[in-house]
Amino acid sequence: MGLKNKENITKWKGIALALAGASLWGFSGNAAEWIFSHTAVTATWLVSVRMVMAGLLLLILVSLNNNIFSVWKNKRDRFDLLVFSLTGMLGAQLTFFLSIEAGNAPTATLLQFLGPVFITVYFALKLLKWPKRKEWIAVLMALTGTFLLLTNGKLDYITVSKEAIFWGVLSGVSVAVYTVFPVRLLKLYPSAAITGWAMLLGGLAVSVWTQPWQAGYIDWTPSLFWMLAFVVIFGTLLPFYLYLDSLKYISSTETSLLGSAEPLVATIVSVVWLGTAFGSFQSAGGMLIILTVFLLSMPEKGILKINQTVNK
Repeated sequence: MGLKNKENITKWKGIALALAGASLWGFSGNAAEWIFSHTAVTATWLVSVRMVMAGLLLLILVSLNNNIFSVWKNKRDRFDLLVFSLTGMLGAQLTFFLSIEAGNAPTATLLQFLGPVFITVYFALKLLKWPKRKEWIAVLMALTGTFLLLTNGKLDYITVSKEAIFWGVLSGVSVAVYTVFPVRLLKLYPSAAITGWAMLLGGLAVSVWTQPWQAGYIDWTPSLFWMLAFVVIFGTLLPFYLYLDSLKYISSTETSLLGSAEPLVATIVSVVWLGTAFGSFQSAGGMLIILTVFLLSMPEKGILKINQTVNK
């Protein structure tokens, strides 16, 4: 087999891994929506359990090849990890699932994809630098897409509740914080270790409020058990490792672009499985939001070149 063929196979392997991870995240949002609509489980309860269990499992796996406690030896690193856990990680997780609970998985996923736009605005203000034409176009596309997504092209109609919109937009802001804040930490420590600690600490923090151990009101059916297992393992742990593995074969920018499969999968699964109504204008709006990620990821110098890490 020639060198070129080997390179092609390697690249396709990376693409397959990235697409598989994004697809599992897309399924995960719908699994959470099913849980909220068929059981007494709330978004806050699910987030606390999901983050604690996924964080513990991730740290155990990472500890097999890395020292997971090294981040705690430096005072500044400890502080940054705590801030990231309670704002970036917990913020992104909690707002996303609250948006699903108040609306539906496709809308919540697409609103969360506004994160790169908020990052662009943040760096424009921080650097006091006027955005380039490409970045203005991306912002305009995102705003237009959001309008179509939430109204289906009708000025006097909103497709989801105001609460779902509020949490969804806040989820996009949280993703921006999640992406920007931990950059220094991720240069010093394995990303899996930082993500594991952030999930565990964020989950423990929200558990003080939700007290997930007091779950007598929940009817523990086999369906609920398997859905929870899916959300924790196949909707969190496995896609994260698929993402990391894909980076061995393709660039982080390519992986981020392939992550756009997540809202597409979330929409298809929601329509087919959960029977969610999704109009043509909403679909067009969703595509515009996804295209902003492609546009901002183009390798042209500007305020920002998106290299997103895992935010699920």
